[in-house]
Amino acid sequence: MFIEENNKIEEKWVSYITGESEMLFKPSIQDGKEFRELEKTWELTGIASSYLNSDTEKAWSRLSEEIYAAPEVITIKRFGYLQYAAIFLAFVVLESITFMLTRHPDKISNQMASVGPEMIQIQTIANPAEVTTILLPDGSTVKINASSTLKYPKQFSDGNRTLTLSGEAFFDVIHDTAHPFVVEVNNLEIVDVGTSFNISAYPGKEKVEVNVTTGSVMLRDKNNKEEALLVAGAHGKRMTKNGKIEISNGLTPNYISWINKEISFHHTPLSTVFEELENIYHVSISFTDPGIAEISYTANFEKFQLGDIVNVIAATHHLSVKKEADGFVFAFK
Repeated sequence: MFIEENNKIEEKWVSYITGESEMLFKPSIQDGKEFRELEKTWELTGIASSYLNSDTEKAWSRLSEEIYAAPEVITIKRFGYLQYAAIFLAFVVLESITFMLTRHPDKISNQMASVGPEMIQIQTIANPAEVTTILLPDGSTVKINASSTLKYPKQFSDGNRTLTLSGEAFFDVIHDTAHPFVVEVNNLEIVDVGTSFNISAYPGKEKVEVNVTTGSVMLRDKNNKEEALLVAGAHGKRMTKNGKIEISNGLTPNYISWINKEISFHHTPLSTVFEELENIYHVSISFTDPGIAEISYTANFEKFQLGDIVNVIAATHHLSVKKEADGFVFAFK
């Protein structure tokens, strides 16, 4: 319903901009805001190039004249004291939960953390809006993506800084040459002495992928003893099927988008676009026609909601998109 409504909104303003239709109603200030938001979306994602024969500024001027021809009365509702108190209390509770989660995960007694005599396990839920940050005993920090599990000792005793990961996490490690920092992922060890890096190792995926932001890490296969050094600005992957380790210069595009929600596509096939959006937002994105997979897509999104992103993709390539219980389905119109 949301996608269909947005499609109708866009069609209304495209017709208005191109001069194909006139307003059949008295436009309001809210209509002006709606127009400007849509225009901003087009500019940010490059969709405006689809309307090269259109003049959005001229259309805005014409719309403004219609909007402000007569004053509009706006009613402002005030909050009562009880409402302000409720908001303040909610803010305090939220801050307290955030502090406990980031500073004292061993004291959290909900589904996200379990504590044993020696080990702590953090298990994040499938919530794309939430990034869990953990402060480790040595002062290192970890940001954990959704649907991931991280296990680590309550104390890094005897220089043992070994953790296990299933899923995806970004590590910012305190430098300690004498005590290497080790993350175990299945049969692969990622060994670090002081750096920041991202590991993507979801169960069932064809590879484990590591991107190094600063410093360097060593990839070490515990089965065949193969090792490979990864330096800052490079990424490596270990194929799950044969255990082969491959190193490449350059960071994987959008490898950290699950944290900052800044996403960039440059002549990227829609099949890859959908895979990356699935990893960032943890919903299913599929298509009914095989030809959709090969469509090339270029756009930049900064902190957009997923519903807005799929709507822009559909509008750019004249596709239809349907919201379902577990995600979105694209099809040719």
